[in-house]
Amino acid sequence: MQDILHNERELLCQVAAGEQQAFTTLVAAYSSRIYAHVLTYIKNAPLSEEITQDIFLQIWHHRQDLPGIVNFPGYLHIVTRNRTISELRKKLERLGGSAEDAEKDTLTPLRQLEYRQLSDVLLRGIELLPPRRKQVFRMSRFEGMSYDRIANELGISKGTVNEHMVQALLFLRSYLKSHMGTVLSLSFLLSAPL
Repeated sequence: MQDILHNERELLCQVAAGEQQAFTTLVAAYSSRIYAHVLTYIKNAPLSEEITQDIFLQIWHHRQDLPGIVNFPGYLHIVTRNRTISELRKKLERLGGSAEDAEKDTLTPLRQLEYRQLSDVLLRGIELLPPRRKQVFRMSRFEGMSYDRIANELGISKGTVNEHMVQALLFLRSYLKSHMGTVLSLSFLLSAPL
């Protein structure tokens, strides 16, 4: 697997060119990690397997974008997170509830207070970012846009988008540490990639 990851850029270019063997290699390198991550939240093995397959199908359908992805594991983490959240929302709708209802039911009053406080601190930190960095951060984390799409919409390079994100995350982690006493993190926002 180290060789696969070492030659990741070349592998992504081959997948983008439609080479199925390269895609099979990519799936073999990452599918078990994605499946384990999805299973952690979905708690249903067959459905987690289906979601994992859907994620790779989505990657195949958008393979032309792969050469432009700077951090493929990070990209894969975002795609996995978004697909998992989407499935959890569907599950809530089938059960007749909403995301707010589920949050109220699963979080104790103390946890709700901690979550609100952390969210408030994080939002204050985001507001302190320079305007362009704040815009890039919101587009990436809140709107789920790819670095390529952000670069195109803002008329900047993808490297600049990446630099804005690196600096924003470093600042926000530091801001959270200094304003929360203990390090708490919003896993859906600041978590490390798979």
